[in-house]
Amino acid sequence: MQPHQTDIQATATVPAPARARSERDGSLGPEQACRYLGLHRREFAYLVEAGLLVPVGRSSPGTLRFAISALDAVAAEPLDWAAARSAEARCPSPWRELAGPASERTGLVDDVTTAMRAAGVDAWARYSAAADRWTLDWAPAHGGGPGCEEVKALLPPRLVRAVDAQRLVLLGPVGQTMHWAHEMLQPGVACVLDVETTGLSSTDRVIEVAAVDAHDGSVLVDTLVHPGPGITIPAGATRVHGITNSMVASARPWSDVLPEVLAAVGERVLLAYNSDFDRRMTVGHARTLGADPGRLHAVQAWQCLMKRRSMWLGTTTRLRLGGRHRALGDAAAARELLLSLRERPPHTLPRPQLDRG
Repeated sequence: MQPHQTDIQATATVPAPARARSERDGSLGPEQACRYLGLHRREFAYLVEAGLLVPVGRSSPGTLRFAISALDAVAAEPLDWAAARSAEARCPSPWRELAGPASERTGLVDDVTTAMRAAGVDAWARYSAAADRWTLDWAPAHGGGPGCEEVKALLPPRLVRAVDAQRLVLLGPVGQTMHWAHEMLQPGVACVLDVETTGLSSTDRVIEVAAVDAHDGSVLVDTLVHPGPGITIPAGATRVHGITNSMVASARPWSDVLPEVLAAVGERVLLAYNSDFDRRMTVGHARTLGADPGRLHAVQAWQCLMKRRSMWLGTTTRLRLGGRHRALGDAAAARELLLSLRERPPHTLPRPQLDRG
């Protein structure tokens, strides 16, 4: 059995740098390998889980690589290639149990989860029938970890292959968020920042800024800001946050406050409940004044607590913070949220058993 001819030709559409690498090291990434064999990604994954295809390594972003010689060898296996290539996504794959019964994988996942709990790790697993995929999550220990590689080292061979095949995910969105929150709460790692403004547009001005240390909640900065000569706070904005023109009349301008903010936050990760908004307002106001926004300009310096909260809850809904609409109160409320993200969300907790006695 030879690789699917049209899919061999499809590799010619791969960008030149990727083709050059493939020609140099004789390997392909998963998407290229799927095209090479003429398979959908789902059926390709079952080959990996069955051990018929073993990755030869990973590229720099962590993507698995498969030797072209191994792809040629598996193409010669006496499998029902026609059925696999014509399989529809809405129907079970003809190769679904190529690695063994699905019940065996379920039992192995249960065994690993039980063993982790016995070792003091709060672990749980859930199954997606639509994707035929297990996700194994666990809460971070007091000192952090265990990491994915540590857990993978404990897995039996079939589950190791299932991880490579993405039929078993170690730390899904919930687990990733919990471990991320644990990291953000360590000393000196992050701070939580919030601003109040004259409005929501890019031309509006910062009129209050506050930041607290994510580790212990200590206040790093908390000050009102003068919006600038001739600029007043609209009544609608005042109704939201309660800041009046008289309150900011004697406040320092943003050009004076900004260096203090940059010094206070240092190299910490900048957490904000809606980081796009806080970054846009702080940087926009600085540029209006011809001031250097420093690290506040760098997208990678910010992390969004609202997005992390949605991941943790398994929703795409943009939820309100529910703070007091003053900068320090909202920063403190956002830090409280960060503390909660380290814990298991309610929808992952076992349902209480009804007492039928």
